[in-house]
Amino acid sequence: MEQNIKDLGLVAGANLKRLIKNSKYKTQEEFAFEFGTDVRTIGRWVNKGIKNLDTIQQIAAFFGVDALTLFSE
Repeated sequence: MEQNIKDLGLVAGANLKRLIKNSKYKTQEEFAFEFGTDVRTIGRWVNKGIKNLDTIQQIAAFFGVDALTLFSE
């Protein structure tokens, strides 16, 4: 069970990277500023996954997508 959660977190991180790249922000730095968090945090989410469901929901709302989009491979 724990392994599946980790895998979904990594998928969400990869999808965040894609969303940033395809958005008007283009870089993790620009997204971090607009989202209101540190660029190191964004890097951690992209590289090590997003483990917090609230964070995933906030990111989805920020980009105007369904939270499940962040879990699709």
